[in-house]
Amino acid sequence: MHAERTGRGIPRPVLLLAGLALVAGLAVAALGVGDGGGRGPIAVPNPDVAAPVESLVGAVRHVYQADAPELLLPDTLVPAQAVQLLWFQGRPVSRLRGGGSVTLDGAGGVVRFDTRLTAHRVQLRLEGRAPISVAAAGDGGFWLVDGEGNVLRTGPGGELVHTLPAPFDYAAVVADPQGGAWLARSTELFSYRLATHSDPLLVYLDPGGERSQTMGSVLLPEHVLLVELANAGHVTAGTSAVYFAPFVRDEVIAFSRSGDTLWVAHRGLPQAVDEPRFELTDDGPTIDYAPVNLGIALGPDGRLYVLSIPGFTTMESRLDVYDTEAGRLQRTAWLPTPLPTLGLDAEGRLYLLEPFRLLTGIAPHEREAFAPFDLETLGGERTTLADFQGKVVLVNFWASWCAPCRVEMPALDSLWRSIQDSDFAFITMNEDIDVGDAGEFLDEYGFEFPVLLGRGKLRQRYHYLGLPFTVLLDRQGRVVQRWIGFAGEDQIASIRAVIRAELDRGGGMSHGGHEE
Repeated sequence: MHAERTGRGIPRPVLLLAGLALVAGLAVAALGVGDGGGRGPIAVPNPDVAAPVESLVGAVRHVYQADAPELLLPDTLVPAQAVQLLWFQGRPVSRLRGGGSVTLDGAGGVVRFDTRLTAHRVQLRLEGRAPISVAAAGDGGFWLVDGEGNVLRTGPGGELVHTLPAPFDYAAVVADPQGGAWLARSTELFSYRLATHSDPLLVYLDPGGERSQTMGSVLLPEHVLLVELANAGHVTAGTSAVYFAPFVRDEVIAFSRSGDTLWVAHRGLPQAVDEPRFELTDDGPTIDYAPVNLGIALGPDGRLYVLSIPGFTTMESRLDVYDTEAGRLQRTAWLPTPLPTLGLDAEGRLYLLEPFRLLTGIAPHEREAFAPFDLETLGGERTTLADFQGKVVLVNFWASWCAPCRVEMPALDSLWRSIQDSDFAFITMNEDIDVGDAGEFLDEYGFEFPVLLGRGKLRQRYHYLGLPFTVLLDRQGRVVQRWIGFAGEDQIASIRAVIRAELDRGGGMSHGGHEE
């Protein structure tokens, strides 16, 4: 049995969403660390901060520190030098050897960014598997975990080389400098199962895919079936240490490469719990927890970066910067979104970026072809992909039983009606097995856009992770961008911006188009 994370606690905001966070720049009137050639300081002093409190428990140093002595100031201008991407829309990013990074696009695709943040689509032959985690391998291939929990290994050409047994029901994979990969329990999905104190917290796979090392041991919660959630978290590895940030506990842990615990940092975040618990409410059983740590990464400046939720909120996030040797908090940035896209240069300057602008930079010749279709419409006719040759097409997958689909559809209908361009088309693909259910929903709202009938078979062909699922196609039927789930007005703004950029790329306004 498995479950997506739910409960009374605040839902983790990066769960299968591709929402867009548009942010404003920061005006700074204080002198600080680094002037960036007129770009403003990297950080400024944080006055009246208490010194950290440290104690030893055995040989392990525990560091208690709520506030950093410096405030890190995100830069929203285009980076002027090489940048390492740390997070993309809140999703982890894996650093590539030789520079650049790779990450998921949030809708089943893999994207590579160079150090100038130019995006390139990664072509993988995964036999229809949809990845939920990706990391770079030492030979130019990739480590991946698919939606069924399998660990996959591809070669440099994107071909599937190995399907490996996973140590956890659902794992997240992270690259190791030695060419192997570390596996932690996923913060995206978890299963209900039992465990023992001897079960490892982390597992290392060598470059050949063999399980060669474990690290740490699990915390056994009072409600034992929640052991996977209680020990889920994020991991990053350096040459001398491995770092782990639990999902639901306010800790950052450093291990030596041999597995000894070096230090544990605590910030006193208010929503943190020692362990998740089942609770019975009027609506039935729930899981009481709140997300704490959303990610962890080593920056090109040698510091450790931890992304977290600062309290009982889903509207913002907090980025803490640690000294890797002592576990002391050095800087903190407050971010106006829980889904940040963040880059960092070698000087430690943080860049808060707009993700849709990065993805729309993918060269057209690198785009993957959308699988062709020949489907019956709700009106009884047949429609094929070839019918839309030369048009920019927005395709939405939905079903009448999908609650987010029902919320999203009126917004997409309004978007379609507002873009008055003969080179733009909007179609929907319905997954209801009983097409009468789809018809009732459409009649209720009076929608008039084309509806193609998949009759429950579209996922087998398009391998989407969930509904709603939206794809923008270029004039040659290639995928420009994908969105999964519905994140409200920000996502509609993102879709509109990408549509307009694609129409402008191909001269879509030459037909007298305009927006209402």
